[in-house]
Amino acid sequence: MKTIAPIFFAKTRSFWLGIVPAGLTALDLAFTHLTGQGSLPVANALATALQLTGLEWTGDQIAGFMQTLLPLYLVIFAQQRGTFTGAIPRPYTTSPAKEREIIQVIQDGKSAFEAGKAFGERLKAR
Repeated sequence: MKTIAPIFFAKTRSFWLGIVPAGLTALDLAFTHLTGQGSLPVANALATALQLTGLEWTGDQIAGFMQTLLPLYLVIFAQQRGTFTGAIPRPYTTSPAKEREIIQVIQDGKSAFEAGKAFGERLKAR
């Protein structure tokens, strides 16, 4: 029997390469549609940060780039979660302490199983 331990969601590639960029793009799209003024808080913040490094990108250029890549973010998320392969995805947890606790319980269970197996082998040998 295989036990799948949960993983803290912020440790995953699906979070950093799928959920975060898709969420930031969705935030910009929401502001654009709700305000009707084309405000792009995320894209404009990125443009400002890039200008500090000497790159001259506008918020509109960055927003266009982010919107173009939105389907890719969703594909990355789906692939990393195992949706395409039909595999059982590793469950998420929102607490790193809970992740450590469950992993410790699994390891303790494996140790107890191995100890019981060794005990059974010694009984058979007698």
